[in-house]
This record gives sequence, structure tokens and C-alpha cells, in this order.
Amino acid sequence: MNSKKRVLNMKHGKIQNKRKLKKPFKMALLGLFSIIILLLVCLIFFPVKNTFLINDTLNATKEITPEKTDEIKEKLFSLKNANKDFVGILTIPNTIVNYPVMYTKGEDYYLRRDFNKLPSTAGTLYIDKHNEISPRDENLIIYGHNMNDGTMFHEILNYKDYTYYLEHKNIYFYTENNYETYEIVAAFLSKVYYKTDNVFKYYQFYNAKNEIEFQYYVDNIKDLSLYDTGVAPTYKDEFITLSTCEYSQENGRFVVVARKI
Repeated sequence: MNSKKRVLNMKHGKIQNKRKLKKPFKMALLGLFSIIILLLVCLIFFPVKNTFLINDTLNATKEITPEKTDEIKEKLFSLKNANKDFVGILTIPNTIVNYPVMYTKGEDYYLRRDFNKLPSTAGTLYIDKHNEISPRDENLIIYGHNMNDGTMFHEILNYKDYTYYLEHKNIYFYTENNYETYEIVAAFLSKVYYKTDNVFKYYQFYNAKNEIEFQYYVDNIKDLSLYDTGVAPTYKDEFITLSTCEYSQENGRFVVVARKI
């Protein structure tokens, strides 16, 4: 009889222990499930929210007017809050070029990432990793992919055509603090050279140490230019350089240089 009781007690104890073990396990599963749900909400909600914010800002920057200045500043500030890597909006009126521009010092982070830092074939326009933006270098180099669907910097290939240039002479760069207008100086074909190649490399000019170095840069981009824009930069001018892939040669690039006015 006693042995039967002992057996029953042992079985009862095992059941009790199993119940005790199941409770923490259920709690752990519940906690894990909650974390997964939270992550999914973040991954879906914030990118969607940011996309609406970006589109709203891009629509606003298509045409800047004095009445819209404060509104646009607020939108740009909101984008900066959404992603600290955001620098500004680059716009070429009456074209598809109207995109956020990003910057991460020392790395090409947005080469294949979107504004939300998610994987993206098109990437996001970004400033050269060797540039300084505060205080800014004399020449900010902005890279964008030449996408087959016509987006990103595919559009700037149209600057090979002089007539297109005449219709799109100005580029605008809107940041939190400045609304900058640039006039195109040169549009030309180039390439990424080997380090040992002793040639002019547009992508290595950020600042001129002196007037001679400045003039060397200007002379080279003017010589390479497909046509004469008539724009004559002067020492201490500031530039933006738009660069994208171009496939008529190995490691080819198409480049548009514009100075701030």
C-alpha cells in the first residue's frame, strides 16, 4: 500500500514539475513573440512613414517660393530626424532627379541601401566618403546609380546633348540651412583610373590649396567638357559634382560639374 502511495506521489510530483517548467517556457515564448511583433511593426511602420515624409518633401521642393520656405525647412528637419545621415534634396527642375542625398564619412554606406538603411539595388544618392560637409569642402561629389529604368542618375546622361543642357542649366541643392542654386560648368566623359595612372582624376578634387591648383582643376574639366557652357569659375567658388556609371568604356563615368551662384 505504502509503495503504491509512493509511486502515486512520485507521478504527481513529476506532473507538478512539468507544470512548473511549462509556465516559464510559455512566458519565454510570449516574450519572444512580442519582440518579433515589435520588430515587424518597426520594419514596416517606420519605412512607410519615412516614404510618405520623403515624397511630401520632394513634392514641396519641386518649386521653392518665399511662402513655402518655412514649411520646407520643417520638412527637411523632419527628414534629418528620421535619418541623421540625410544632408539635403538634390533637384534638377523638370526631370526625374529629385532625391534625398546622404553622407557617411569613410564609407559608401548608401551605395546599395535606401533612405531607411534597407537593402536596395538603386541605393540612394550619397556624397563622397572622403568629403567633409561641416564645414563643407569646395567640391562636393555626389554619386548615383545609372539605373536601367531611368531613375537615379540615369537622367544626367542627357547632358551629353547640348540642347538638353540649354533646357536644364541649373541644379538645386536644398539643405536644412541653405537653398543653393548651381549653374553647370562642364559635362564630360571620364573613368575610374588605376592609382598609378598619371592623369587628371576629377574624383580626387575636394579643395584647392591655392589658386594654381584651382585653375588646374577648372582647366581640366573645361577641356574635357563636351561643349562650352560659357561659365567661368573663379577662385574660391564652390561646386557640386554629379557622377554616375557610363558604359562606353571600362570603368566609365559621366560627370556634371556645377558651381554655386
